[in-house]
This record gives sequence, C-alpha cells and structure tokens, in this order.
Amino acid sequence: MATQTNAPRVSAAPPSGGRTSDAASRPRRKARRPLPNAVKSTIGVLTLVLLWEAVVRALDVPRFLFVAPSAALGELVAQPAYYLEHSGVTLYESLLGFVLGALLGIACGAVIYYVPFVRHALYPSLIAINTIPKVALAPLFIVWFGFSLESKVAVALSIAFFPLVIATFDGLASVPSELRELARINRASRFKQMRKIELVHSLPAIFTGMKISISMAVGGAVVGEFIAGNSGLGYVVLVANSQINLASMFAAFICLALMSLVLFVAVEWLGKKLLPWNEATSK
Repeated sequence: MATQTNAPRVSAAPPSGGRTSDAASRPRRKARRPLPNAVKSTIGVLTLVLLWEAVVRALDVPRFLFVAPSAALGELVAQPAYYLEHSGVTLYESLLGFVLGALLGIACGAVIYYVPFVRHALYPSLIAINTIPKVALAPLFIVWFGFSLESKVAVALSIAFFPLVIATFDGLASVPSELRELARINRASRFKQMRKIELVHSLPAIFTGMKISISMAVGGAVVGEFIAGNSGLGYVVLVANSQINLASMFAAFICLALMSLVLFVAVEWLGKKLLPWNEATSK
C-alpha cells in the first residue's frame, strides 16, 4: 500500500504591499511650473539695480562721478511732469521716424529683390551708406530741414530704414524653391505668388527687422535732439550734462530704456497677433 506523503504547503508570500500601498496612498507632488520669462527678467533687472545701489553706497562714489539708482528715481518722482513732457516729444519723433522708415525700408527691400538692375546698382551703395555713423549725418539733415521736428524725424528714419531693407530682402530671398515650383504647377499668377507665398513667408523676417528698428529709432531721435533740439530726452541729457547733474541724466536714461523696452514689446506682441502660425512653428 503506497504511502502518500503530504508535501508541505508553501503559502504565497504576501506582496510587499506595505511600501507600495503607502506610496499609492500618498498624494502625488505637483510638478513645479517654471517661472514665466517676464518674472525672470524682472528678477534679473532688480538684482542689477540692487547691486548698482550697493556698490555706489559701499564705495561712497561722489555724485558728480556716478549716482545710485535711488537718486535717479528720486529725480523722476520730484519732477514727473518735466520728464513726461520730454518723453512724449522723443516718443513722437521716434514713432514717426520708425513708421516712415519702415514703409520706405520694406518698399526699397522689395524693389531691390524684384528688380535685378536696381539690386546690382543700389544695394552695394546702400550698404556703404549704412556704415556711415548717423551722428555724422545729423548736421546734414539740419542743413536740409533746419532745427524743426523734421530734422529729428529724418535722423530716426535713416536709422530705422536700413535694418528693414535688409530684413525684407533676406525674407523674400529665403522663400523655398519648392513653394515657387508649386505655385508654377498650379499656374498661379506672378501677383498671387508675391501676395500669397513670398510676402507671407517674408513677414517673420520683416517683423524681426522692425523689432531692431524700433529701438534704433529712439536712439536716432535722441541723436537729432543732441544736435538740434530744444526739447526731448536728448535735450534733457544735454542740460543735465552742462549742470553736472548726473541724477537728472540717469533719470532721462531710465525713461529712454523704458520707452525702448515698451516699443520693442509692442512690436513683438503685434507680430505674435498677426503671425500666429509663425509662433506655433517656432515652438
């Protein structure tokens, strides 16, 4: 009679659920969102300003050599109407010069691209003229337009003009040959190719040139005010320099920096609104 041996039962080991259940029961930590770029930029600017203030106070720099940002801000708070009035003059000159320079620059860039004779005849000359410092051209504009508003606008226009000529030309030249070939296959007219393919494809480059030109136009208006101005932030800087009033000078610098920054951001915002497809493809 065969004897049956009862094998010992091996009980299944319980899953190590202690840690797993604990981990599962714990709420998941939310991933930290990165700080917005605007917050990062603000932190960077505030850090530089605080460092500037600390260095000036620690070294006890004389006010006729350098001033702390608190002194410049105090000047702005003490005379807000004065700086606001002169900022408005410079802003008007800058915007007028930028708009005229943008229109002429885009038109000139398109003509240079579409007319080979003009491109070979004028493009090298434009590049050579662009190398001339605009400060050297300012007295010439005064001879032509006098000491009125037109001379300052002309300086701002001349500075805003060249970046848009080059940006428009490069934008039109960068259109892929496949798109041009596709337009020919579909028998699109030359005007349709220009309007629906070449112009659209060159808009991102044009807006890039506009962001460069808008800030440079502010500098051009200030150069004009240096030479022939009786108002504007450039005039404020000249008056402060004659009085060795560095607090007033740096207050004007702050106004110019804020003006250039706001105009740059405005053009960038306009580009994002008008060209949402470019924003989506660049991400």
